[in-house]
Amino acid sequence: MVGRWLGPLAAWPGGPIQVIERPDRARVRARAPSGPVRRPEDLTAEWLTSVLTDAGVLAPGCVAHTLSVSPVGTGQMADTVRVCFSTDPSVEAPRSVIAKFASADEQSRSTGLMTRAYEIEVGFYGEVASRVGTRMPECYLSHFEPDTGWFVILLEDVVDGVQGAHLEGCDADVAEAALVEMAALHGPAWSDRHLAKVGWLHRGGPEADEFIAGLVTSLWPGFVERYGSRIDADHLDLGDHLIGVLGPWLADRSAANTVVHGDFRLDNLLFCPGQTRPYVVDWQTADWGSAASDVSYLVAGSLTVEDRRRHGEQLLRTYHGALVAQGVTGYGLGQLEEDFRRMCFGGLVMSIGASMLVKRTERGDDMFVTTVGRYAQQALDLDAETLLPGPPHR
Repeated sequence: MVGRWLGPLAAWPGGPIQVIERPDRARVRARAPSGPVRRPEDLTAEWLTSVLTDAGVLAPGCVAHTLSVSPVGTGQMADTVRVCFSTDPSVEAPRSVIAKFASADEQSRSTGLMTRAYEIEVGFYGEVASRVGTRMPECYLSHFEPDTGWFVILLEDVVDGVQGAHLEGCDADVAEAALVEMAALHGPAWSDRHLAKVGWLHRGGPEADEFIAGLVTSLWPGFVERYGSRIDADHLDLGDHLIGVLGPWLADRSAANTVVHGDFRLDNLLFCPGQTRPYVVDWQTADWGSAASDVSYLVAGSLTVEDRRRHGEQLLRTYHGALVAQGVTGYGLGQLEEDFRRMCFGGLVMSIGASMLVKRTERGDDMFVTTVGRYAQQALDLDAETLLPGPPHR
């Protein structure tokens, strides 16, 4: 559920071998690197050859060489790079993979540890990815060091994929395609008894809620001081109200029922020319939660206020139809609409927490101010404030 990525740090229970399952091939045991590969500068051709051979990407005897590394993406919690290599000196066109590491920024890396973000993403690729139908890059290796917090994930490079433009927003057609992909995540995992018991995924409960409420409440004054002059007075007033009842709201959320992404927005989607289906990336906030939290987060965060007002009802119907097509029963459109209203505060919680816990950038500032405005206005438009615990605020 949105916001649980702020949950307390816990030890990773796994060992040095991570299991990656793929629906289209046999199970692959991706063995942890023999030497420490914690940062892009640690990458070697020998290491890459070993990992890709074990994953079945390179044929036995094929050797990767002539590595070049360049940063990609706009993530603030981790550092992601494109690794280009060749396997035959006579072939000019290089091949490439994507490698993801803990952030070099100390504040962001500490946040990644505190929120268990690195453990969660490695766990998602190892235990969840093969169980759902969401389109995502193939994972060749996912490895986490519980004692140090360092991790490395090696992924297929969607070479022609273009990252969505979160600040600009998207049109209804793009949002519909994203919601269909979202349903392919939620549907197969719906009420899955095994996943509901996975420790790193099922992180809710009174202790976690108390931690989140205390942390976000403590961050709110600094958020207002930093961004208040750029945020509408009505939105700040809503934030004050939410912070005042955050603990009870966290405890009163809809029942968890599936795996959620937790940060399902345009920046975490890759679009390829001529293809409708986007790739979904960045699983550091995956959680066992309410499906409506992802839906509300995407619809409010990735559309302008005007487009969300114009197309919001149809987008909910599109998602619900896609969820039913995934085999989910007993969850009507009316229940989705009610949960959507109740969960629409999750985007505010995420924006307040993330903005104050990761390294600060100009683009990040613009994104947090924009998203707070979109999430707050959605809550006001839906009169969702009346669903908050306690007496009416206005």
